[in-house]
Amino acid sequence: KEGLKNVSLSANWMWPCRNEGEDARLYEAVEAVSEFAIDLGINVPTGKDSLSMKQKYPKEEVIAPGTVIISAAANCTDITKVIEPVLQRNGGHIYYINISQDNFKLGGSSFAQVVNKIGNEAPTVKSADYVKTVFNTIQQLILDDQILAGHDVASGGLITTLLEMCFADNNLGAELDLTDLGENDSFKLLFAENAGLVIQAKDSSVEQFLSKASIEFFNIGKVTDLDQLSIINGNEVFTMTISRLRDMWYKTSFLLDHKQTANGLAKERYDNYKNQPLKFEFPTHFTGKLPVISSTVGKSRPKAAILREKGSNSEREMANAMYLAGFDVKDVHMTDLISGRETLEDIQFLGAVGGFSNSDVLGSAKGWAGAIKYNEKANEVINNFFKREDTLSVGICNGCQLFMELEEINPEHEVHGKMTYNDSHKHESAFTSVKIQKNNSVMLSTLEGATLGVWISHGEGKFSLPLSEENYNIVAKYAYAAYPHNPNGSDYNTAMLCDQTGRHLVTMPHIERSTFQWNWANYPKGRKDEVSPWLEAFVNARKWIEKHQK
Repeated sequence: KEGLKNVSLSANWMWPCRNEGEDARLYEAVEAVSEFAIDLGINVPTGKDSLSMKQKYPKEEVIAPGTVIISAAANCTDITKVIEPVLQRNGGHIYYINISQDNFKLGGSSFAQVVNKIGNEAPTVKSADYVKTVFNTIQQLILDDQILAGHDVASGGLITTLLEMCFADNNLGAELDLTDLGENDSFKLLFAENAGLVIQAKDSSVEQFLSKASIEFFNIGKVTDLDQLSIINGNEVFTMTISRLRDMWYKTSFLLDHKQTANGLAKERYDNYKNQPLKFEFPTHFTGKLPVISSTVGKSRPKAAILREKGSNSEREMANAMYLAGFDVKDVHMTDLISGRETLEDIQFLGAVGGFSNSDVLGSAKGWAGAIKYNEKANEVINNFFKREDTLSVGICNGCQLFMELEEINPEHEVHGKMTYNDSHKHESAFTSVKIQKNNSVMLSTLEGATLGVWISHGEGKFSLPLSEENYNIVAKYAYAAYPHNPNGSDYNTAMLCDQTGRHLVTMPHIERSTFQWNWANYPKGRKDEVSPWLEAFVNARKWIEKHQK
């Protein structure tokens, strides 16, 4: 929105001040950032500083290198106009833009550090005006749907950018010729960290637009469906296998993961991450339109309530989903139940939200459940709500753990299912997908057969179900049973359950955080949906209540 002038920066300074020469270096760095920001026409209204970056040991002192981390924030004209750093098949050519306008230099680069050097010359930016021109032009091209993919050139240099644009899909590569960039030294060309951009255009019309803006660009090649990146620079030819280098690129994460993850699951993640692609199947009846809520004179909306405890979160997302589906939504805190201020007698749809109630001190939702079980008023309110036959409920994440702990899903069982620690013994947060099973859930029966993307975020998300599978109404399973797509090792690959009546649903995946196209980390190409299929679950709840109102 309004180009670069709408951007604001935050500066995080980390510096070993009060050491020889460091105060002067900090002054020079602050002055340089200030002058460049002024030239760009943007402000730095906030930030923080850590100016004692020195560690003392009995026999020596170690000072950290002076560093500033710049974060940027701005209003967005259209959140759906976002490009991803992954090349697109059946698109146009790939282009390189050298924003720095400087020669390729290896000083201060990751490559220099790997070969145990620092270098004498680091690339600079020749013109702030040129940076503004490139930024604003690219933003307009994105807004006009003329750019399909894009990635900045930064840490690791041009070669890292090009490889990362191939890593995010299988059987995706590129054939490139970098000769016209005019750098004979291929090490400098590929590993210099000059500020730059790599974009993939929709078609060649982008060239006219860039030329009109006086932006120098290079058509460097095309996308292929081969597992290979081919680069020509003069007489030199480099051919790289994408899948092999992707594993190499991922290995550092694996080595860190290995130290944090139980039951050998770090190795399972390393083996499976590229074999579990996100594939979605939407219901054929899904239109992607916001639900139309009729406003009949004298007829009020059904009433829903958000139930939360200290440490809860996602209540706003849940309330928004309910409201968009046609509910009047009330915010109910546990203190309202305990004090007797709230009885839920006028509530027909109850949503227990996610989060970490009571900081999970006694285990997930144990304290929350205890506040209901061992408080006469709260216990009576919840019991009365679930006894009524005109009510629905959904427990999401921490809310799922709550309703499972209260044994509301299978009250007829003598031995009840529980939520327990993920097999990895750590918190899992990821975008995964689930397949909706044949089910009798009021909220999700119309989505049967669909495979949908959804966020998960939990440490105790494993359904431990002591009986055989036919004793449970499993509404949804993870699209792949193996870790990490199934993030917790749930019995029967369970992601969602409902009770025998279909009126009470529990789900560890956050469907309320996944109701819009822009909520998803990955969404089917070409769709211009106003909402995702998950909103249908809340619409179904409203329709059921309207049908069964007394």
